[in-house]
Amino acid sequence: MLAGLAGPPLPSPDRLVRPIVGIMARAPSSGGKSRLIRQLGTRDGTGLRTALLRDTFAAVAPIEARKAVLYTPLDGETEIGRMTPFETMFLVQRGATLGERMRNGASDLLARGFGRVVLVGADLPTLPTAYIVDGLERLTRQRESLVLGPAEDGGYYLIGLTRIYDGLFDGIPWGTADVLRRTQEAAAALGLSVELLPTWYDVDHPSDLQRVRQPPAEGYPVAHHTRAWLEANAIKVR
Repeated sequence: MLAGLAGPPLPSPDRLVRPIVGIMARAPSSGGKSRLIRQLGTRDGTGLRTALLRDTFAAVAPIEARKAVLYTPLDGETEIGRMTPFETMFLVQRGATLGERMRNGASDLLARGFGRVVLVGADLPTLPTAYIVDGLERLTRQRESLVLGPAEDGGYYLIGLTRIYDGLFDGIPWGTADVLRRTQEAAAALGLSVELLPTWYDVDHPSDLQRVRQPPAEGYPVAHHTRAWLEANAIKVR
């Protein structure tokens, strides 16, 4: 028995066939990406945040699994709902830190009977859908496991789990280059097997938008909304 476990008991094999993908989303009009917006010198921050969210939704849409939007702020459901292209469950985010919000969001989904939970961010316009599918599939290999999608900045763009573990989200220096490493250390202390997906990037810097603008390789998302926003606003990025 692993020490420091909390939440629901281990899912039975039949529950493991019930996967769900949750998107951690902020209503675009409520702010976010402030440093990037300043660097771009644009007044249309809401437009950029909307484009990023729409393209992230497009990456999730083809997946044959239930979807959930874990949203903030409290009154953000209607705004986000207008741009969500698939049937989804809406749950408000709870917690003061990113770690608390992810832990509570995953716990809420597990409590609703889902056996495999994958959470992704909302600033992943070029994330290959196959990476998310791979994350869900890996959760069926070992019941005491954790799936992480490493981000190039030292964090992670995806986390997948089948139950909640005390300590996995505590003491992590969110927003730093040590997030992935510290999470792996926490998982090791709990005796968890960690499965790593291919490394990808989220959009935090103008150079990330330059990558979005480049023609994608075959089979990779085009990020139509973000590319259209860049063109419409004549944004020059390096």
